[in-house]
This record gives sequence, structure tokens and C-alpha cells, in this order.
Amino acid sequence: MVVRQYIDSLGQASPGIKRMFLALCLSAGARGVHMVIFNLYLRDLGYTEAFVGQTVSLKALAAVLVLIPAGIVSDKKGRKLVMAGGVLLVGMGLIGVSIVQASIPLLAFSFAFGLGQSIFMVTNPPFIAENSGPRERMHLFSLSWSLMMFSTMLGSVFGGWLADYFEILMGLAPVLSKQITLSLAGVLSIIALLPLAGIREKERARKAGDYGFARRLKESPEKKTIGKFVLASLLLGLGAGLIVPYFNLYFAHVFGLSTGRIGTIMAGGQAAMALAMLVGPPLAQRTGRVPAICALQGGSIIFLLILGNTHLLLLALLAFLIRGGLMNSANPITLNLMMENVSDEMKGTATSLHQLVFQLGWTICGPISGLLIASFSYQLVFQVAAIFYTFSTILFYLMFRGLDRFPEEGGNPSK
Repeated sequence: MVVRQYIDSLGQASPGIKRMFLALCLSAGARGVHMVIFNLYLRDLGYTEAFVGQTVSLKALAAVLVLIPAGIVSDKKGRKLVMAGGVLLVGMGLIGVSIVQASIPLLAFSFAFGLGQSIFMVTNPPFIAENSGPRERMHLFSLSWSLMMFSTMLGSVFGGWLADYFEILMGLAPVLSKQITLSLAGVLSIIALLPLAGIREKERARKAGDYGFARRLKESPEKKTIGKFVLASLLLGLGAGLIVPYFNLYFAHVFGLSTGRIGTIMAGGQAAMALAMLVGPPLAQRTGRVPAICALQGGSIIFLLILGNTHLLLLALLAFLIRGGLMNSANPITLNLMMENVSDEMKGTATSLHQLVFQLGWTICGPISGLLIASFSYQLVFQVAAIFYTFSTILFYLMFRGLDRFPEEGGNPSK
């Protein structure tokens, strides 16, 4: 039944959405390689967790700076151009970090990578919302995230074991093996330009009174709704910035695992997220979207606390997989809820703000977490992240419990 719903939704999807899905898979695979290799590459170069925190913060800062302009440009000029720029910057950033070792160039190319990653992700939800009907829209949102996670999983496996292959079987130095792997990932992201080139978009006419961002938001009747989504996203970003960038280092330092095994674990996490996201829409249809989101996020907090308080590898693995699956499966449901309560003219801007404050949380907490880990422990950081997640979940329920409705087939999905 669930599988048939996704098959039907994909069958009803426009050719543009299918091309975007292909580009998404290619770029996400490249980011999966980065997720496993980059921090370990920095470690091989002799950098500490504090420097890793700087790169995390800088990538998040890039998102903070680019998300609003990217959302506005995509609202006015179209989604295709912005998505193409995003995958190109991701590729250039990956190739760049693979050929430099000094701190300043590494930070510069990390910044470019952060720009590209954020540009693509902020354009994805409005593109789906504008090119789908209300019946299949939530399934396409979840399918988009699931494909992204599955592709990231493949990239994580490929990246981790390819680096080990270059190092162990070919006898290359650890740094060189990771440089080659990162550069190949960059090429993979650039290839994503090919399917994007085939997307056809209608020309967007500039409307009278279409002014700058601040005035557009001030005059928007949905500004209060957008503000509520923004607050919940900020708290999630603060929690995620503390823990997510350090999972690979956590398994390396606490359990002493190799790059290949860490890559497999990261891939398993992506697979768990991909499968969980497919379960999200049926759960939301049964319980309502707001209860489903809160239940998924609340359940993940329990496993986050288990992950931060165990030294048993098997238990840590199970907690890691379940935590990621539960927390991230709420994302497409949240985006679907937001897109249906925001007008077409504000979809890109709303998504930008939603992603911006999430990345702002990473900007703030990324370097703080690195210092806390170096000075104290992973356990403390995981506990603080759980507090942020808890506050976000409670506030989300209180703010949106009366906003949970599905549009009728053929109706206008925006208010």
C-alpha cells in the first residue's frame, strides 16, 4: 500500500521533478563522500576538533549569508538557475579542499561548499510545491528527502571504502587517498548540471510592488506563520550544530574505528533516514502532521541520550541509526506543512528563512561544540543538544496544533 502510493506519486510527477531528483541524487552522493572523508582528512593533516568546528561554522555561515538572496532570486528568476549554481559550487568546493592543505584555503573552499549545499536545498521544496498537485505533494517531499539520504548513504560507503582502497591496497598516503576521493566527489556533483539543463520553466513576470526582502516579508499575510516555523527551526539547528558534524569523529575517537567502517556507519544512518522518511507520510495521514512530527522528533531524543551515554559499540550503532531515522523523517512533513500555508510568491523566501536559522544554529554551536568536546566530553554535548531538541518539539506542538489540515484535491494549497 505504502509502496504503491510512492509509485503513483512518482508516476504523476512532472518531467522537471524527475530531472531534479536525478540531480539531487548525484549531488547528495558527493556530499555523502564529504560527510565521511572531510573531517578525517583534516585530522590526517594535523588539525584539531577546534579547527573542524571552524569549518562547520563557516559552512553554516555561508548558508546564513546566501539563503535569503537565493530564495529571493529563485522566487523572481526561477528555480533551475539557482539549483545549477548550487551543484556547481558543491563540486568546486570539494575539488578545492582536495588540492589544498593550508588553513585559509581550506576554510575558503569549505565556505564555497556551504554556499552550494544551501543554495540547492533552499530551492528544492518550492520547486516540488510548484510542480506537483496536492494529492502527491507530501509523498514527493518525502521521496525527495529519501532519495537524498539514500544517495548520501551510497556516497558515504563509496567514499569511506574508496579512501581505504587507495591507502591500503594501493599504498597511497592517507592524505593523498582522501584528496583523490574528495576530488572524485566534486566531479560527481558537477555532473548533476546535465539533468538540470533539461528542465523547462515558465518565465516569471516581476509584479508591481515586488520590493526588497524586508518589505516583502513585512507585507506578507503569512509572516506570523513563517516566524513560528523559523523559531522551531532555530532550536533544531542549535541542537544539530552541536552533534551532527562530529558523529564521524565520535566513532573514531570513542571506538577507534577505521575510515571505511565509519563510512559504512554513516551510510547506515542515511539508509535509516531514507526508510524512515518513506514511513512519515502514512503516519501523518493517520495521526495528523503535527502529532507525527512531534512524535518522531520526541522519540529521537531518547536515542540521542542513549548514544551519548554508552560505550557499547552495538548499542551506540542502534541508537545512532534510530535517532537519525526518527529526527530526519519529520523534515519533509514539516516542509510540506509550511509550503501549504505560504503563498507561491513567498515559498522561496519562507524556505530560505527556515533553512537560514537552522544554519545559524550550526554557525553558533559548531565551534562551541568543538571546544566543549576538546575540554569536556561528547556526553555533555549530546545532553545539551537533547535540551534544544526538546524545547523545539514542545514549541512546535503548541504553535501548530491548530494548523494541521490537508488541502482538498483540486483546491488551492496555499493561503
